Amino acid sequence: MNEKIRDLENMPLNIKLIYSKILSLMTLTDDNYDQLKISKLYTIINKIQLPSMERIQLMKFIMEKEINFIEISKEIYLDTHLNDQEKNIFRFSLMKDLIIIMKANYIETEEEKRLLKDIQDYFDISKEQLSFFEEEYELDRCFFDDTISDNKFKEITKKTISTATALGIPLTVIYYSGTFKGLGLLGTISGLRDLGMKRRTGKYSLIIGIGTSIALGVITYKTLEYILNVRKDEKTKLVHLMKKNMEALHEATKDSLYKDIKYFTYRMIETKDKTGQYAEDTLKIINILKRTVATLENTEAVII
Repeated sequence: MNEKIRDLENMPLNIKLIYSKILSLMTLTDDNYDQLKISKLYTIINKIQLPSMERIQLMKFIMEKEINFIEISKEIYLDTHLNDQEKNIFRFSLMKDLIIIMKANYIETEEEKRLLKDIQDYFDISKEQLSFFEEEYELDRCFFDDTISDNKFKEITKKTISTATALGIPLTVIYYSGTFKGLGLLGTISGLRDLGMKRRTGKYSLIIGIGTSIALGVITYKTLEYILNVRKDEKTKLVHLMKKNMEALHEATKDSLYKDIKYFTYRMIETKDKTGQYAEDTLKIINILKRTVATLENTEAVII
């Protein structure tokens, strides 16, 4: 019997929380809590569907700036909750998302690089595998660039599949870890997994079938041929759906931020000690969240 594989949003709550805590460490390398980084963090935790009370817990954790990865690593118990494929999904997705947060403000500090290296070493990510994710991030920047030809995307797709395979990164992991734009249409399909499964019509059945093959780690010649030779109008439809998916996540993230601002504002009102450390931290959190939601209100949705 095939072992069931869960993506991050369907993993146990404690796993999603520790994942989010590790990501949040990348936001703590700045003294003033950079809202660009926080906005990416919030988008990611919304993507994996971290519940509201765990988001509140995460923000309180962020206030404890003395916490480091060594301390967090003591809470990591992947073997107890995840199978081997799921552990791969966790660690490879983590590196991808750390890079997204690190590059959010366009500056890479030495402290950020050290943190990334510590996490890379802990999860046994090779230098070549990390480079793969960094290159994928750069390819993200041009995914919707109309000047990139279909032939160029096909070349990128072939290269990405062969490189991932050579580096021991299973396509199953890529599929469940979210959208990888360097995979061209393959990335599009993975990004639309949930949407596609809700549309079991003739129009989407082939796409769903391909997605299932990828999920099982099976890429046949026929599957690859379809990916590389999909008609332009089909690709356009998929990209359009992906944009809708991006925008939906963007709006959902803003909604979560407004809810959390409301929660902390109420807590502030209820707090009797208006000058204590709790009140000070709560005011900081409210300020961080307001700056973050303002950032999202004034920027377009991006692929995470």
